[in-house]
Amino acid sequence: SLWKAPTLNFKMVIKASKSLGFICEARSSALEAGEFKLAVDPDENNEKNNDKISLTLKTATKLPFSSYTPLNLIQGAGDYEVSDVKILGIPLNKESDEKCLRTAYLVTMDGMNLFFPGDVKTDLGEDFLEDIGEVDLFFVSGEADTKEALTLIKNIEPKIVICGSDKNAKVLSGELGQSVEPVDKVSFKRKDIEGEGTKLIWLKEK
Repeated sequence: SLWKAPTLNFKMVIKASKSLGFICEARSSALEAGEFKLAVDPDENNEKNNDKISLTLKTATKLPFSSYTPLNLIQGAGDYEVSDVKILGIPLNKESDEKCLRTAYLVTMDGMNLFFPGDVKTDLGEDFLEDIGEVDLFFVSGEADTKEALTLIKNIEPKIVICGSDKNAKVLSGELGQSVEPVDKVSFKRKDIEGEGTKLIWLKEK
């Protein structure tokens, strides 16, 4: 099981945009805790120029690697820790080739496990699922294959699925039997996500 970050009464605020990808902000009233802002799969311009981002993750990296690599960028498999945030990069060997390196990430942030599989289009297998463990928030990107995403969701059984694609949200809504409306952002604390079953949240594309 993943190491659990100490809970500092954070409120997690999550948004999605076409330019910045998924944005997860950990905010706290405690002055010493500050604020941590995670971006997952922003476009290339925002990846390099947004100094307000604490950490950027890329689930798909063009090969060969760029000569420019920002210090706050993670791209590829490995164990990382940044400002008490734990990141496990899991290689997606079936999804990678000589032109693109694909990586899924499991992020432990304020005691919650966030899973970013990226644009998964193939069955990842049982060994991959064993590496994942318990997931609180499962993120579905705009380019993901909804059939494979749904298979992963049913196998992993996350507490919350957060979809940043209008098209995929409509498909998942029908498959999961949940009627949902798009929202600009969602915020909650650890105690807010406890409960039975998997809840779908649709983040409006901007």
